[in-house]
Amino acid sequence: MAYQIGKVIQVKGDQIHIELIDHDSSKPIGVPETMAVAVPTDDGPETLLIGQPGSFIELSLPNGRLLCLVTEIQMKQVNIPISAEKSAMLEGELLLDRAARILVSIPVGTFNSKSEFERGTNSLPTVNAPAFAVLPSTIDRIYASFAEGDFSLGKLSLFPEQEAKMNLDAFLGRHAAILGQTGGGKSWTVASILQKISKFPQSTVLLLDLHGEYTNAFGEEAEVIAANEIEMPYWLMNSEELLGLMIDRAESSAPNQNAKFKELLQEAKESNVENKKLGLEKITIDTPVFFDLKSIIDEFRKLDVEMVAGKTKPVKGPLHGDFTRLLMRLESRLNDRRYDLIFKPKTYNTSASMNDLFRKILGEQEDAAKKIVVLDMSPVPFDVRGSIISLVLRCLFDFSYWYSRVNESRYPISIFADEAHIYLSDKSSDSAPRESAERIAKEGRKYGLSLTVISQRPRELSSTILSQCGSFLCLRISNPDDQSYVRNLLPDSVRGITSMFSSLTRGEAILIGDSMMMPTRIKVDKPNPTPNSNDASFVDTWSKERDVLDVEKVLQAWRNQKIV
Repeated sequence: MAYQIGKVIQVKGDQIHIELIDHDSSKPIGVPETMAVAVPTDDGPETLLIGQPGSFIELSLPNGRLLCLVTEIQMKQVNIPISAEKSAMLEGELLLDRAARILVSIPVGTFNSKSEFERGTNSLPTVNAPAFAVLPSTIDRIYASFAEGDFSLGKLSLFPEQEAKMNLDAFLGRHAAILGQTGGGKSWTVASILQKISKFPQSTVLLLDLHGEYTNAFGEEAEVIAANEIEMPYWLMNSEELLGLMIDRAESSAPNQNAKFKELLQEAKESNVENKKLGLEKITIDTPVFFDLKSIIDEFRKLDVEMVAGKTKPVKGPLHGDFTRLLMRLESRLNDRRYDLIFKPKTYNTSASMNDLFRKILGEQEDAAKKIVVLDMSPVPFDVRGSIISLVLRCLFDFSYWYSRVNESRYPISIFADEAHIYLSDKSSDSAPRESAERIAKEGRKYGLSLTVISQRPRELSSTILSQCGSFLCLRISNPDDQSYVRNLLPDSVRGITSMFSSLTRGEAILIGDSMMMPTRIKVDKPNPTPNSNDASFVDTWSKERDVLDVEKVLQAWRNQKIV
C-alpha cells in the first residue's frame, strides 16, 4: 500500500518541489515532525526517514509513477492569505503563520503500469500530484534488474543493508572518472574497486601509480613494477613519437631533419640482421622492431659537418649545419641518466624481447600470471614520466587493436590512471601522454581497452577524455569551481545532485552515469589492505622523542635519483 507523504507544489525545469503534509494519526498519511514514518508492509511497519538528500520518493503520473531523487530539504514560512485572515477575525479566531517542509528532487526514471522501471521520463507531474514514500526493497529491485553480475561497490548510504550493485561492463567499457578532493577517499575507492576486480578468475588491469601508494594493496594478485626498473625502449616508439623527441618543428631546417630522419630510420630497421629473419613482408618506419639509434646519430654527425668537392676547394655539403641543434638535443637526452631506460635498454634490446616486455606489462608472464600490474612511477623523475606513460598507453592501444584483428574478438584491458590531472591536462607542456590517452578514450572501447581517470582537479583534466566518460564516481568536492565544472559534465537531469558533493564523508561517493540505473549515494567498502595514502600525523610524530635526522642519506638518494 502506497504511503503518501506530500504533494507537488512546483515543477521547474529539471527540479520538482514537494510539500510534505502533516501526519494524520487516524490513517497512514503524512510526515510527523520527527520526519520518520512507519510504512505498512506485508511484514509489518517499516520505518523510513523522509527528506534525506540522496533518498528517493515516488510521484503519481497519469500512466505510472515517477521515481525522484531528493537533493535538498527546506523549511519555509507560509503566510496566511488576507482573505482567510479576515474571515477568521470575523469569527473571533486567530490564525498563525505555519512552516512548510519542502523537498527538492530531480526525476530519475519511471515505473510503467506493470511496475517495470525505465531510466528517464517523457512526462512530469503537475501541481497537487501526490508524493509517496519508497521502500528499500523497491530500490534494491531496481538495482538488481540493471546490474549484470553481482559486482557491488559497497552499501547504499541511506540503506546500509542494501548492496550498491553496478554494471561493471558499462563502468569500464564506456570509460569512467573517479573525482574528489584530497582526503575524500580516492585511493581507498580505487583499491576497493581493484580488489574486487581481482576476484575474477581472469582480469587484466594496469594501474599507473604516481606516488607508490598501491604497492602493498593487492597482495599476490598484483605485479608491482618500479618504472625505473622496466625499460620502455626507444625502438618501440613510432616515427611521430621519435620525431617529437628529436625535432623542433619551429626550426628552419626542420623539413630537412624530418625527411632525412625518416630515410635513415627506414634503412636502420631494414638493415638489422635480426629483423631480416622475422619473415615480415614489409618493414616501415612505424614497424615495432629494433634498430640501432647510434648508427642514425653517427650519420647525422657526418652530414652535419660534411664537405664536398667544389670547383676550386671543398665546400659545405647540402645538409651542412642542418643537424647541429638536433644533435645537441639528442646528446642532452642520451647523457641524462634519467632517460637510460628509454635510450639505453639492457634487457629489451632485440625485436624478440618485445614478447617478454608485453607479457610483463599485461601480467601474462607464463611462470607467474597476475591480474593487476601496478606501474609505480614514484622513482622516476617528473619530466621522464610523460615519455613512459605515453609509450605504455600507445603500445597497449596498438596491442588491443591488433589482437582484435587477429582473433576477431577483444582482449579486455582496463587502465586506471591515478593523479591523471598531472599528465593528462589540456595545459600540460608535454602533450604526448594526453594524446595517447585521448585516443584510448575516443577509440579504445571498440577494441576492449578501458580508461578510468582518477583526479582531485577535474578542471585540469583533458576535456576530451572527460567528455568520453560514461560514468562519474564523485567523492567529496568542496571547491565551488570544481563542483561547477563537474556539473557541466553531467546530463541536465542530474546536475542538481552536485549540491550534495560537499556533504559526502570520506569513502562515500555518488555514482552517476551508464553503470548505475540512477544516481546513487554509496558508502564504498573499505579495502583490505588499504593503500599507503593516509595523511601524515604531525601530532604523533612530534610527540615522540627527537631522533637524529639523517640528512646525508636523503641527499644521496636525491643526487642518485634512486634509493641506494
